[in-house]
Amino acid sequence: MKSIFRFFRNIFTVIGVLTVLTVVSLVMLIVSISDKISKSGGFKEEVFENTLLTINTSAISGDVFAQTDYMVLNSYFTKQISLIDTLSTIQNAANDPKILGIFINMNSLKLNYAQTEELRKGLAEFKKSGKPVYVWSDSYGEIASGTKSYFLASVADKIYIQEAGAIAFNGLESTSAFFKNTLEKLKIEMIGGKRKEYKTYWNTYTEEKFTDAHRESAESLLNSLFSKIAAEVSESRKIPINEVYRIANQPPLSSKQALDANFVDGIKYLDEAVTEMKTATKFTRKMSLIRYNKSSVDFIDIAGLSTVPAPPQIAVIEIPGGIHRGESDISPSGNPESSGSATIVSLLKKAWRDDNIKGIILRVNSPGGSVVASETIWNQIGAMRRENRKPIIVSMGGVAASGGYYVSMGAEKIFADHCTITGSIGVVMGKTYTREFFNMLGVTFDTASTADTPNIFSALDRLTPEQTEYFEKMMDETYDSFVSRAAQGRGIEKSELEKYAKGRVWSGEMAKKHGLIDEIGGFTDAFDFMKKRLGTAEAKLVKYPRESDFLTLIFRDDEDETLAASRFGKLSSMLNRLVRIISVMDREINSDGELYRLEENIEID
Repeated sequence: MKSIFRFFRNIFTVIGVLTVLTVVSLVMLIVSISDKISKSGGFKEEVFENTLLTINTSAISGDVFAQTDYMVLNSYFTKQISLIDTLSTIQNAANDPKILGIFINMNSLKLNYAQTEELRKGLAEFKKSGKPVYVWSDSYGEIASGTKSYFLASVADKIYIQEAGAIAFNGLESTSAFFKNTLEKLKIEMIGGKRKEYKTYWNTYTEEKFTDAHRESAESLLNSLFSKIAAEVSESRKIPINEVYRIANQPPLSSKQALDANFVDGIKYLDEAVTEMKTATKFTRKMSLIRYNKSSVDFIDIAGLSTVPAPPQIAVIEIPGGIHRGESDISPSGNPESSGSATIVSLLKKAWRDDNIKGIILRVNSPGGSVVASETIWNQIGAMRRENRKPIIVSMGGVAASGGYYVSMGAEKIFADHCTITGSIGVVMGKTYTREFFNMLGVTFDTASTADTPNIFSALDRLTPEQTEYFEKMMDETYDSFVSRAAQGRGIEKSELEKYAKGRVWSGEMAKKHGLIDEIGGFTDAFDFMKKRLGTAEAKLVKYPRESDFLTLIFRDDEDETLAASRFGKLSSMLNRLVRIISVMDREINSDGELYRLEENIEID
């Protein structure tokens, strides 16, 4: 009887798992179909006359939000929109006679300074249509600095704040932690080095404070960024630049002080600020940025549902986070969190093979990572450039430094914002020596090996003189290669470019001055350049990986079959984990008293 019961229990468990998978698959399929229908003209949000576009900056997150082939549910149901979609939507609103203006709630801002600069520029362009922009926040910074949020707010025609709020426009600062003394206390030793003096990452573990080069680099970077911010605030608010700097050196302004200093136009609560805009524009309806974005017409003919001729397509491929070998790490929402060289190369090849794609924009927002992975991506871009069938350019985001600069330097043209952190043409190579730390804890080790010398990367052994020489040689060769390739890509003499290498980071403005980038501009500027490059006034932006339905997970066309196998492996692993969890829960719930008897035996003993 018990075996029969367990048989049916297992059957129902399998049915339950299959039911869950079926429901998930159906939801994904519905999401995909509804998305395609909406893009082809059906189920679109209707925009009425006299509409106010509302933006909650907390909903703007990330650069691209390209949707991957699995785990799309979270990204579909959460109310988020990417920066690139935001800029495009604002541009559409400027030309839409039904939109009377923009009202921004800025209680939370998740963007970095370069992204904020791009959004600010997009709003400034919107204002050229003659439509007003109002912004409100309960406070522009409270415990944390509000410099970034006020930088964005200052572009508006009217700025409001509630009475208890403050404006913490306190400039910029950079604080670095140093672990040298901590590592010494723990008897952990850092072995390795850097190329060259401005490569500050290694300083974190080997110094107690800023070196002269570190401080010089940090201060010049901050001054470059804040000079842009102060100048924009001064121009927008008609406040003398010296007064802007004076306020930046003071404690945060209260709401009343901010009003007196012309930093805000009124002290109002949210509903009062909205009423002010209603009086000014006579709007009768409000529509959120995300809803308005979904109302836009997509000119790609999907499943034959559209009869509108498709303009040239331009692919955008995001290179975010750390750069490493293998596949990119994908978040549960389906968005890339890192840049695996295998994934990026695969996407580049797909866009290159796609005859509908006429150009490629790489959106780089990475502080770097593996030199091997960076070289792999750089080499693929170089091969495509040499074939010269399609233009490929780079739009740098918040940071494109070290490996982020490495993958960018071979592109036809590089765009960066003034506030982009870039450069860092340098090398760090090293390891931690931890044997003494473990000995202190009473842990000892013994090793058997086929080699005559210790493993060069072992954390339990110091370097031999020969290994130290190897480390130094590798750093010299890697640095020299980086500088040489950067000079070649930028068309600059190696000796000249080396002056601006040495591991130093630059703002976009300084990088342009030294020839490390081509143009100061955001993604919209890069997109406009690409359209001119292709000789077209209209073009369709296609995000890679393409948004796709659930069936793509099953029927893949990867040139590299290991990528498809890896995805199947991840799916199998997820399903296997789910089955194991169900089995464990089932065993504990239906253990026939075995767990109780075990506890009982222990108690008796």
